Amino acid sequence: MKERYRIVGPQQLIEEPLPQEPDALEVHRDSLYRRLELGYARIERGLAEGNDVTTWEDFWVALLREYERVCDELQRDLAA
Repeated sequence: MKERYRIVGPQQLIEEPLPQEPDALEVHRDSLYRRLELGYARIERGLAEGNDVTTWEDFWVALLREYERVCDELQRDLAA
């Protein structure tokens, strides 16, 4: 079964199936990309302001892993 993770909190991940349709996967990938961009900017601002951004970084890495899984699935679909 193909899986993805819905992030509930910085350390909590709930497994969910990936969308089966390539178009839905592409939409999900694009959404994750935007979230990664916004999160990176937030982390950079937090660092510049001297804030502890550890939780944000953990969340960002979890999003990155989900983005990578979606991209891998799309790549597999293209290779099939």
